[in-house]
Amino acid sequence: MYRPLFARSRLSVALGSALVLVAAAPAMAQQAATQEQKAEPASSKTPVQLDRMTVTGSRIYRAGFDTLEPAAVVSRESIENYGDTNLIDALTRIPGVSAGVSSRGDQAGFGAGVNFASKFGLGSNRLLTLVNGRRFVTSTPPTIFGAGGGSGIQVDMNAIPSVMVQRIESLSVGGAPTYGSDAISGVNNIILRDRFEGAEVELGYGRTSKNDNERYSWSAIFGTDFADERGHIVVAAELDNADGVNALQRDFYRQGYSLQANPTAANAAAQPLRRPTNDGRIDGSIPFNTGPRDGIPDQVWIRNRRIASMTFGGLVMPATGSYTRNGLGDILGFGPNKDKLWQFNNEGKLVEFNPGTSYAGGNASGGDGLNLFETVPLIADLERRSVFSTGSFDFTDNVRGFFELSRYEATARETLDQNVYNAVSFGNARLDGGGTASGALTFSASNPFLSAETRKILADNGITSFRLSRSSRDLSMNNASTETRLTRAVLGLNGFFEVGKRSFNWEASVTHGRGDFDYLGTGLIQQNFINAINVTTDASGRIICDATRPGTTADANCRPLNLFGENQASREALDYVSTRTVAKAQTRQTVINASVSGGLFDLPGGELSAAAGFEHRREEGSFTPSEYQRLGQGRSVPTQAAEGKYHTNEVFAEVLAPLFNPDWDIPGLHRLDLTAKFRRVDNSVAGAFNAFTYGIQYEPIAGLQLRGNKTQSLRAPSIAELYTTQQPAYYNIPEVCSLDNISGGSNPAVRRRNCEAFFAAYPGADPNTFRQQPTNTLGSTNGSTRLQNETAKSWTAGIVFAPEWIPGLRVAADWYDIKINNVITSLSANDIITGCFDTADFNAANVPNANRFCSLVTRDPNTGVATSIKTEYGNGPMLMFRGWTAEVGYRWDLSRFGVLDLDFYGYMPKNRGQAANRDVPFVEQAGSFNEPKRQFRWTAQHRIGNWNYGVASNYTSRAQYTMTDTPESRQYFYRDSWTTWDANVTYRITDAARVTLSVINVGDDIGPFPYVLDALGRRYMASLRYNFK
Repeated sequence: MYRPLFARSRLSVALGSALVLVAAAPAMAQQAATQEQKAEPASSKTPVQLDRMTVTGSRIYRAGFDTLEPAAVVSRESIENYGDTNLIDALTRIPGVSAGVSSRGDQAGFGAGVNFASKFGLGSNRLLTLVNGRRFVTSTPPTIFGAGGGSGIQVDMNAIPSVMVQRIESLSVGGAPTYGSDAISGVNNIILRDRFEGAEVELGYGRTSKNDNERYSWSAIFGTDFADERGHIVVAAELDNADGVNALQRDFYRQGYSLQANPTAANAAAQPLRRPTNDGRIDGSIPFNTGPRDGIPDQVWIRNRRIASMTFGGLVMPATGSYTRNGLGDILGFGPNKDKLWQFNNEGKLVEFNPGTSYAGGNASGGDGLNLFETVPLIADLERRSVFSTGSFDFTDNVRGFFELSRYEATARETLDQNVYNAVSFGNARLDGGGTASGALTFSASNPFLSAETRKILADNGITSFRLSRSSRDLSMNNASTETRLTRAVLGLNGFFEVGKRSFNWEASVTHGRGDFDYLGTGLIQQNFINAINVTTDASGRIICDATRPGTTADANCRPLNLFGENQASREALDYVSTRTVAKAQTRQTVINASVSGGLFDLPGGELSAAAGFEHRREEGSFTPSEYQRLGQGRSVPTQAAEGKYHTNEVFAEVLAPLFNPDWDIPGLHRLDLTAKFRRVDNSVAGAFNAFTYGIQYEPIAGLQLRGNKTQSLRAPSIAELYTTQQPAYYNIPEVCSLDNISGGSNPAVRRRNCEAFFAAYPGADPNTFRQQPTNTLGSTNGSTRLQNETAKSWTAGIVFAPEWIPGLRVAADWYDIKINNVITSLSANDIITGCFDTADFNAANVPNANRFCSLVTRDPNTGVATSIKTEYGNGPMLMFRGWTAEVGYRWDLSRFGVLDLDFYGYMPKNRGQAANRDVPFVEQAGSFNEPKRQFRWTAQHRIGNWNYGVASNYTSRAQYTMTDTPESRQYFYRDSWTTWDANVTYRITDAARVTLSVINVGDDIGPFPYVLDALGRRYMASLRYNFK
């Protein structure tokens, strides 16, 4: 695992300071034992009424933990029981919460290793994350190529050290009037251990059952009163290192399972010896495909998938022609039957090539082709270092000052990444730099790098030139990495005052956060590559670069590059054709907030409470690519810099009106509370918006509550969405007017009518031959300051049952309905083409500009072929979610047999969909692979004496791969239900020392075959925690 020198980190100074404090803890701590969330003494020094508290989603102080909106809580105990050193692991155990962007799988080039939470599948940019009720600076760089596509101001869950967390309150839906933008699906509020006393150190070690993904963690926390208990300070530090894992470290990927097109019976007849039982498919009972409605899957799963059209050392193919020679996808070779093939091995020798059993598109089962899984990462290396401190001081009996300070540094690195390609699958390239840059190169059989043995083989077969199809992992493996530095400070005052007999709480604070990010990678310099592959010999026979060839430039630093065999290139040549890149980004956030709350007057059911306040927020961001990226010196389009800012001025108010008093003992009217919340958001770019919530909590009898709310919320456009300058990009532009597609779409009659107008407008477009272009088309995308806020209208309705006659029982069930309009998106090429032709809003008299979508495509005036496309950010698509959550909790006091906690949480989406525009129906996703219709978690935790142990079960229901799949479209078009088990045990060795062991995925079940839901499998975490007295 890549680990920079820790001594060079500025964070080491802070960590050292924290260690000094912890080391001094035994002398400084005055308590007999560590106390969690110490209750402050009820004295005249206490500046707030501590029998009352604010809850997530409200600024009104109230008794107990009572929310209008449904909420789930991740407790400190749960974090400790399962050894969670990363909060994303704890959060995603809540059904319905997922890692919208994570450190698993391929990473964004600008933002490796981040973990953003998402809720209800609505995107990480629509779930607001707070720390102690305040915003946290984002880790999303303002570029469309970054983590999350730059479409939000998400908070990296890596950045908050778990040692500082008391609990996480995950609120659903109604947070926008209280906190502002982004709280559409909900709010995750991370509550800190800011009243901790004593000192605690924890050491942890974990790994998987495959002896990889090793994790080392260390944390320390110290808290104490000072100045005669008028002040309190908490300091914590945490280190966490986790090794990455690659695909081939798992047996499933070593088996090379892959879904491929089932050959037709007619094509299979060209291989007389081929049978379904011997062609690599995992189920030999499935016959070859005979037609569109034959009940035979169009796609089948095979094992040992290879890409037969390339190798790491280079596949030798004929200089001209397609790369396949028949409908089965057999690779084009030499000789009378075009089936003779060679490849360069790791020694640079030309040897025979086994293409395996062919499938469409150059794929194969078995053989010597490229194993793509050799380039696939499962999870990135991640090293995290953080310090966090909170404190408060009572200046007077009713005024308290407080602060939060944090510093987070991290290094994340992809263990593998995509290679540089020069392969026939991408087309053909020329030695002068023409053609498709990533296509196969054509070389002469007299190339100086070819050995005499190789030249003889080529000559004996009449080969004077050939294409070399290669995946060049030996030239430039990008291995993107991200170095993160986040700094945040909160300073504030709070207190209380009285007006007559009424008490009021107030608070004013300033929050400032800054993120600095370095994105490191390796890139191939295309011009140097062209210089280096054009070679000749000098008078002494030494191979040199040939600057006289077309497309080359004279460069004294050029070193000839040998592509014939993996690792045959010299170190000097590799250094010449590649370069290290460093792009930089910066994010800044400043929030000024002031609020006051208290009781205004008495109602029949109690005091009418209200809160009001003002907030000013400023978001800034910049992204600066390296010169290599900005100039497009590689094979990607030039990457543009971006910079922008916006600010908001926001006023908010909230009222809680209790109409009935439980003490009245009126049948059917035990309690009735009405809540109204409002927030006016004035965004300097997106304009003004009114967010609101109104709701009811009604208890006909004690212990039975009916609750519901209606909410209007927003998501403001991000800096990348607003300020991305015109960015070149390649697009695969579909054509819905082709013969295969003209009768499709949401309204086939409308599409056909519009396509007929299209053919009339372009006389060179033949309806019988008009097709999508086989290669990508250069276009562009850009942000827009004309963007409006996303708007969401939501409502919830639920029931809470906590009867007094069953102490410890709580049951809750809630229904959600969320509709999001004006969704901000960079329209895809498919969105634009369908938006052009699949709507009645189509001006047939001006087809190139028939509507706003058609105007984004430039076409050849005769043939109608798309020559470019523009995909700026805009408002348009719609999202919707409807579904249930259910929660059951029961704490059972077993007297001398301890305490047993039983909990259940269920998430049951009924509908989740998306539509490109109002004329297109929603595409249903509920019930699909990524959104199963039932997701449950059961837990049982038993504490007795020195022991604390528990188990948990996680269940997801059967789901289709996509909702449009059928048994005709693919084998295993669904995946079966899936259940995993977790376990934990803690033993208290002494009053001060505890040891914990947790096991995630006890059964090592990666998912129902052939789908992988948990690639890491079984993993262990052991920790030793010591509390200093």
